[in-house]
Amino acid sequence: MADKEIAQDSKNVHLTAEAAVKAVKAGDENVDIAAQIIADYADEMRDGWSPEEEKKLISRVDWRLIPVLFVCATLSGLDKTAISAAAIYDLRADLNLTGSQYSWVGSAPFFGGLAFMGPSAYCLQRLPSVAFFSFNVLCWGIMEMCMAGCTSFAGLFVCRFLLGGFEALLIPAVTLIVSMWYRPEEQPKRNSIILNVIAPILNGFIAWVCGYHNGPFETWKIIFLLLGAVTIVWSAVVYFCLPNNPLDAKWLSQREKYIIIQRKASDNTGVEAKSIKKDQIIEAFLDIKTWLIWFAIVALQVPNGGLTTFNTLIISGLGFNPLETSLLAMPPGAMSTISGILLSFLAATTRRYRTVMVAVSILLPLLGAVLCYALPRSNLAGQLIGLYILYTYWAPYVTLVSVYQANVAGYTKKTVLYAWFYVAWAVGNIIGPQTFRADQAPAYTGGTIAMIVCYVVAIGLIGAYGIICHRENKKRDSLESVAGDQDWLDLTDKQNGGFRYTT
Repeated sequence: MADKEIAQDSKNVHLTAEAAVKAVKAGDENVDIAAQIIADYADEMRDGWSPEEEKKLISRVDWRLIPVLFVCATLSGLDKTAISAAAIYDLRADLNLTGSQYSWVGSAPFFGGLAFMGPSAYCLQRLPSVAFFSFNVLCWGIMEMCMAGCTSFAGLFVCRFLLGGFEALLIPAVTLIVSMWYRPEEQPKRNSIILNVIAPILNGFIAWVCGYHNGPFETWKIIFLLLGAVTIVWSAVVYFCLPNNPLDAKWLSQREKYIIIQRKASDNTGVEAKSIKKDQIIEAFLDIKTWLIWFAIVALQVPNGGLTTFNTLIISGLGFNPLETSLLAMPPGAMSTISGILLSFLAATTRRYRTVMVAVSILLPLLGAVLCYALPRSNLAGQLIGLYILYTYWAPYVTLVSVYQANVAGYTKKTVLYAWFYVAWAVGNIIGPQTFRADQAPAYTGGTIAMIVCYVVAIGLIGAYGIICHRENKKRDSLESVAGDQDWLDLTDKQNGGFRYTT
């Protein structure tokens, strides 16, 4: 953000502070927790802060939060994609997986996510968020290690089900934390780094290294034990290094906490409130924008579910051995991560046309799916190029996250919708592996067609969402609503007339 914008925001603190002081003095228990610190330090911060001070502070925040969340997301991706690495090292034969059982194992974590998400979302709002989150990281590490002891389809399905249940909190928690600390224009860059897709790169490398193991202990078991152990250790890092919210950060001074809170006043999305508000829940599910985003996420995640589970089998089906398959499975992760970063950094330059960018970017993975469908299997180079282009699907998804982060206000509404959007993510990932039928191997034509259809649907849904947000902004502009005077009162985006949607 430009220095003059930072300076202007720091000089306008009193508009929000006045509302916060009134709410705190009135004893309103439903205000955002940030209202108290705003009320306490408004006079002391009358002269605001400099752009240099703010930039230095945000840099400190980045180095404290982003690496921890980055590793969490990477481990989650590795834990889920490890099944594809294990598949090329006799997992299916050792556990006697037949027919569609491998597809169901691929879907299992997302069934677990659906089962756990409701209780997890409730606990995320009612309990200390970081303590609860770190407990979940610990549990999914344990489940990963337990997979090494499985001897049948039933045991593997249960372990994967529980793994997904404990990992269900990851995306809602990350989304909530990023929206709590950063402005809408700052969120896309952080999302693209945190919600990275380097897991296929690391997964391929780990599978390649483990492929040289020649001892009596099964190679696929080593993969699960290694990833589970690292995840368990990282759960302690999460517990001790992540603060529950800006006010809980012991490494920030009171002045710095005030700046973090007050600088977000312009987005009208607040920080945190512990009371559960039923009216915000009702509003969330009656909003057509909720359902457009929900079905768009489902459409974008159907390909993810299929590719996460079957990418190594697709590559090996082209005639490559396990070691070659492991290496060839690494570039898709690079494609996903690079495309996600590039699109997110582009989207961060403006709060306008972000939905247009997302919709247009879907044309690239659509091209990849068309190439995989149209080119003959004998064209190995063309099939691999099409598969690698397919992996740019992550860019529109991770950028879409920044859109709804910026467009949802009210703490209860945010918590509920972030969980509900995870449900969409899980549903798409459940459907994905089921479109890859065993009797269609190695071409998996049904899965390719499903991806093409989903990308077309996603483009239409995201376009409609952007149009609705644009029209709502024009309506509010015509009413001359004043932004900023209702911040930290824990209002939703619909209740706050000063709120403006990212389009």
